[in-house]
Amino acid sequence: MRYRKTYGQSKVDKCIFCGKQSTTTNPQDIPVCIAHKNSEMGEMKCACGDYLDLMHGKYGPFFKCERCGIINMKKAFALNPIKDVTKKEEKEEKKSSAYDLGEEEVVMPGDPRYFD
Repeated sequence: MRYRKTYGQSKVDKCIFCGKQSTTTNPQDIPVCIAHKNSEMGEMKCACGDYLDLMHGKYGPFFKCERCGIINMKKAFALNPIKDVTKKEEKEEKKSSAYDLGEEEVVMPGDPRYFD
Protein backbone atom coordinates (compact mmCIF):
# COMPACT_ATOMS: atom_id res chain seq x y z
CA MET A 1 0.00 0.00 0.00
CA ARG A 2 1.35 3.40 -1.00
CA TYR A 3 0.94 6.46 1.14
CA ARG A 4 0.40 9.84 -0.38
CA LYS A 5 3.21 12.37 0.07
CA THR A 6 2.33 15.46 2.05
CA TYR A 7 4.06 18.77 1.38
CA GLY A 8 6.50 19.73 4.14
CA GLN A 9 6.70 16.35 5.85
CA SER A 10 9.49 14.77 3.85
CA LYS A 11 12.24 16.59 5.76
CA VAL A 12 11.55 18.03 9.20
CA ASP A 13 14.62 19.33 11.04
CA LYS A 14 14.73 18.81 14.79
CA CYS A 15 16.54 20.81 17.44
CA ILE A 16 19.76 19.06 18.49
CA PHE A 17 19.36 20.13 22.12
CA CYS A 18 15.73 19.22 22.89
CA GLY A 19 14.30 17.37 19.87
CA LYS A 20 11.50 19.85 19.07
CA GLN A 21 10.89 21.00 15.51
CA SER A 22 13.49 23.57 14.50
CA THR A 23 12.32 26.93 13.25
CA THR A 24 15.52 29.00 13.25
CA THR A 25 19.30 28.62 13.25
CA ASN A 26 21.86 29.37 15.94
CA PRO A 27 25.10 31.38 15.41
CA GLN A 28 26.75 28.20 14.06
CA ASP A 29 23.97 27.86 11.39
CA ILE A 30 22.61 24.66 12.93
CA PRO A 31 18.80 24.30 12.86
CA VAL A 32 17.41 24.72 16.40
CA CYS A 33 14.14 25.63 18.12
CA ILE A 34 13.41 29.17 19.24
CA ALA A 35 14.36 28.38 22.87
CA HIS A 36 17.93 27.46 21.82
CA LYS A 37 18.38 30.32 19.34
CA ASN A 38 21.50 31.64 21.10
CA SER A 39 22.91 28.26 22.18
CA GLU A 40 26.15 26.94 20.76
CA MET A 41 27.31 23.36 20.38
CA GLY A 42 30.65 22.27 21.88
CA GLU A 43 33.62 20.65 20.18
CA MET A 44 33.05 17.23 18.59
CA LYS A 45 35.58 14.45 18.20
CA CYS A 46 35.70 11.68 15.61
CA ALA A 47 36.10 7.98 16.39
CA CYS A 48 39.76 8.28 15.37
CA GLY A 49 40.36 11.04 17.98
CA ASP A 50 40.62 14.10 15.71
CA TYR A 51 38.37 17.11 16.11
CA LEU A 52 35.52 17.49 13.64
CA ASP A 53 35.04 20.64 11.57
CA LEU A 54 31.47 21.84 11.12
CA MET A 55 30.63 22.36 7.45
CA HIS A 56 27.47 23.49 5.63
CA GLY A 57 26.31 22.08 2.35
CA LYS A 58 23.36 21.77 0.03
CA TYR A 59 21.55 19.33 2.33
CA GLY A 60 22.41 21.00 5.64
CA PRO A 61 25.23 20.88 8.18
CA PHE A 62 27.72 18.00 8.40
CA PHE A 63 31.14 17.32 9.89
CA LYS A 64 34.51 16.75 8.28
CA CYS A 65 37.41 14.80 9.78
CA GLU A 66 40.95 15.17 8.41
CA ARG A 67 41.56 11.41 8.54
CA CYS A 68 38.12 9.87 8.00
CA GLY A 69 36.51 12.37 5.65
CA ILE A 70 32.87 13.41 5.76
CA ILE A 71 30.72 12.32 8.72
CA ASN A 72 27.00 13.01 9.01
CA MET A 73 25.52 14.72 12.04
CA LYS A 74 23.70 11.61 13.27
CA LYS A 75 26.93 9.61 13.51
CA ALA A 76 28.81 12.50 15.18
CA PHE A 77 26.06 12.89 17.78
CA ALA A 78 26.18 9.15 18.48
CA LEU A 79 29.91 9.43 19.24
CA ASN A 80 29.73 12.64 21.32
CA PRO A 81 27.40 14.02 23.98
CA ILE A 82 25.61 17.19 22.91
CA LYS A 83 26.35 20.07 25.29
CA ASP A 84 25.23 23.67 25.33
CA VAL A 85 28.43 25.70 25.80
CA THR A 86 26.84 29.15 25.84
CA LYS A 87 28.52 31.37 28.38
CA LYS A 88 26.68 31.47 31.69
CA GLU A 89 27.35 35.21 31.98
CA GLU A 90 25.25 35.89 28.88
CA LYS A 91 22.35 33.89 30.32
CA GLU A 92 22.53 35.80 33.63
CA GLU A 93 22.61 39.15 31.80
CA LYS A 94 19.45 38.27 29.92
CA LYS A 95 17.68 37.33 33.15
CA SER A 96 18.75 40.53 34.91
CA SER A 97 17.78 42.74 31.95
CA ALA A 98 14.16 41.58 32.20
CA TYR A 99 13.96 42.94 35.75
CA ASP A 100 15.57 46.30 34.91
CA LEU A 101 12.27 47.60 33.54
CA GLY A 102 10.67 47.54 36.98
CA GLU A 103 8.33 45.25 38.80
CA GLU A 104 4.83 44.63 37.55
CA GLU A 105 2.09 46.16 39.59
CA VAL A 106 -1.14 44.18 39.94
CA VAL A 107 -4.24 46.38 40.13
CA MET A 108 -7.51 44.70 41.02
CA PRO A 109 -10.94 46.07 39.93
CA GLY A 110 -11.78 47.13 43.50
CA ASP A 111 -8.58 49.17 43.80
CA PRO A 112 -8.93 53.01 43.57
CA ARG A 113 -5.98 53.08 41.12
CA TYR A 114 -7.98 50.92 38.66
CA PHE A 115 -9.15 53.94 36.60
CA ASP A 116 -5.89 55.95 36.64
